[in-house]
Amino acid sequence: MLSTERVAQIRSFLTDGRMSQRAIARTLRVSRGTVEAIAQNRRPNYAARAENRLAGRDPPAGPVERCPGCGGMVQMPCLACRLRAMRKRPDALPGGIP
Repeated sequence: MLSTERVAQIRSFLTDGRMSQRAIARTLRVSRGTVEAIAQNRRPNYAARAENRLAGRDPPAGPVERCPGCGGMVQMPCLACRLRAMRKRPDALPGGIP
């Protein structure tokens, strides 16, 4: 993930207009796709998301742990393991969804 400072640098270079997107990517050592996404406002604003989370507008993300069942790095309890267990029990889901 790019730091907010790096995104601000890319935006600055883009608004300056003296460098191509390829030159910006090469200078800042990021992909051309990243520069293009920032230029076309297709990249999410991660700084705003972090501010919302700190302000309490988003539920806080719980601690990420390694699941003992599947080995994935997830917020516990692991939703994937719970769903797999439910699929094995036909009475657990309505209609016995496979």
